Amino acid sequence: MVCLHRRERPQPSGGLRGFAWNRGGNSASGGTSSTSPVFAYQPGLDVPRNCSLLLDSSTLPPVVLESRPSIVTSSAVAVPDARPSIGQTLEPVAAPTLLERRFPFRELSRLVSEDRRGRDPSYGVHRWWARRPPALVRGVLLAAFTDASAATETFWEAFADAGEHLFGKRIHDPFLGGGSTVVEAARLGASASGTDVDPLACLIARHELVEPKAEALRQYGEMLAGFLHSQLVDLYEPTRAEWTPLHWFWMHVITCPSCKTEKPLYRNLVIARDVNKLGAVVRDYAQAVFCPKCYKIHQLYSRKATQFDCCGRHNLTDSTFSHRTFHCPSCGNQADHSLLKTLGAGRRLLAVEETHETQRRRIRAPHQGDHARLKRAGEFVEEHRAKLCLPEGAFSTPRRDPRPISYGGTKYVDLFHPRQLATFGLAFAWIRTSDAPVFVKEALALATSHALAFNNRLCGYATDYGRLSALFSVRSYSLPVLSVELNPLHPSAGRGTLFKRLRERLTENRTKVRRATWDVRCRRVREQEFRFGETLPADIRCASALSPYPSRESIDFSFFDPPYFDYIAYSELSEFYRAWLELGDIGGLPLLPESTNPVASFSSSLAVAMKELRERLKPGAPFAFTFHSTSGDAWSAVAASIATASERITAIWPVLADPQMGHHGLGACEWDLVIVCRPANLCRPVRAPSLSRWYETLRPLRVRQTDRAAFAVAVGALRNVFGKICERIRPRENS
Repeated sequence: MVCLHRRERPQPSGGLRGFAWNRGGNSASGGTSSTSPVFAYQPGLDVPRNCSLLLDSSTLPPVVLESRPSIVTSSAVAVPDARPSIGQTLEPVAAPTLLERRFPFRELSRLVSEDRRGRDPSYGVHRWWARRPPALVRGVLLAAFTDASAATETFWEAFADAGEHLFGKRIHDPFLGGGSTVVEAARLGASASGTDVDPLACLIARHELVEPKAEALRQYGEMLAGFLHSQLVDLYEPTRAEWTPLHWFWMHVITCPSCKTEKPLYRNLVIARDVNKLGAVVRDYAQAVFCPKCYKIHQLYSRKATQFDCCGRHNLTDSTFSHRTFHCPSCGNQADHSLLKTLGAGRRLLAVEETHETQRRRIRAPHQGDHARLKRAGEFVEEHRAKLCLPEGAFSTPRRDPRPISYGGTKYVDLFHPRQLATFGLAFAWIRTSDAPVFVKEALALATSHALAFNNRLCGYATDYGRLSALFSVRSYSLPVLSVELNPLHPSAGRGTLFKRLRERLTENRTKVRRATWDVRCRRVREQEFRFGETLPADIRCASALSPYPSRESIDFSFFDPPYFDYIAYSELSEFYRAWLELGDIGGLPLLPESTNPVASFSSSLAVAMKELRERLKPGAPFAFTFHSTSGDAWSAVAASIATASERITAIWPVLADPQMGHHGLGACEWDLVIVCRPANLCRPVRAPSLSRWYETLRPLRVRQTDRAAFAVAVGALRNVFGKICERIRPRENS
């Protein structure tokens, strides 16, 4: 099924909010069949006199916040529960939303799982380390503007439709990050805004929302690719050769801190294997291995082979580096990368992987021509250094993560081979001096910058799959024992080649996106194509969420993903790209715990951000954020920030946000908690939700023990800040 983008504005219906009120019964969109008017909350408006809220407890999900005696004493709670007399009815002081009452967290989690291997071209503009799943963000935004009493079909019809359902609404994200909130809000027709202290995040978000003219981007992209090929091809491959180099394998040669002898680092003697894995490179042999004595390359034709003969007999598992530690064969001394300063040590070209138009890949030993081209690359950089746009400077200090400085790489250029410096230095210089429009220059710079993660000295190799393993695959500066250099000018093969990246960026259609949706009638996931139109311009600013926002125009809703307590220093990771893009330092203080008093410092900073956000929100409007952690201190800090900001949690839902796709580790959290807040003076205290009901509702989805433990810690820490919107006696109608 294809959903065509509709330019007409959404009409009032029984489900989508944003209108003062509407009558149910005859709604074509599947609204409530009751004849009573259904109130649709609009911040700043009083409840219409002739409206009553329809709440049917039988339709609520298993996770319901139940009333209990007050466990929170706060002067902020100023709206007591009303006690109606006979003939009187109650109405809430602010209308609950679907996000607060019947949020379909199980179905959305299934969509997230289905979408995890899909590709949305808008989010392919550039790497970012943490993005909330688009399906989750879209679901939260729609549910935040849908009446709690609306039919489930109404929500899912809007979810599956590419129309501008939130036109006229203003949505803000104070922790922009990967830009999911502003992109999905804009696709829904809302006016989006966001802030982040990292200028890279702001640049990425602007280009996620608006793309340059395709023809101009294609024209200048082809010019850049042609220029690089004409200037640099002789540094990568011989003229008129049948075989084209794709990967160069580099071995670190370190000096033992104890006996001072030079030793190579290797985990085992295998360079590549063909073990018949799905999606792996098919080879003419089972294993390519090297001799640790003479470095000769051997091809083994048996997958079961464990030994080979060359300068003696060797086991394929022989190593000098295991469990992150070097073991000196001469003296038995042990040392890690921080003692070895591996990035500053010597290196040896071990092997070359090549491709052929009609034959399978081969791995061979380097020859004299390879070394000659390496020498020319170094000479090219020195000769043209003044013309190249190189990342001059050193990594910032102090750092939360000592890497890559602890590896011996103190300067940005230490992370790159000479050919990589020549290629990307020349590319950024061409972009800077071209006559392309500014926005086209930025788009080309982002496409080139994205390829840097695949072209540096910290790239490894997936032995069983035959492909490069990029930097930041595990959200950190990880140093592989066997480093792999990619040919960025390779015309066809290779993961992360510059030509391939430019080609993708120049030809992709960002208005067409394939995504999973929920079929209400069949109660299953189905895939469909969305066709989104042009989005409204977004207000993106490089600033801290803790500082006042220049525009005081009120907003209707905010959905954000604050930094986690066990903070991943994204600013230290983005520094790798910002140095090339010349974006400078971050634009404010990031929200992170201080080492002396982490809980108090994190909670106070997050509370300031919440208060600043509340100042911009329309009166009584909710906001929501995602969070996960297994740390009790982290959740205590979140609870303290909510209490300090005079907010209460009116809903909390478990959602699948980061389904593991391989090597991130079994100890990582896959599930987030979506936390919805309202002002404390509109709420009364209630009990915490039941975890057992969560798990019952989520079946058959798997919730691992790590996430179950995190949920228990979270609910325990937050138990005193749960609330439910207060009710008041509905005024009698005038006869």
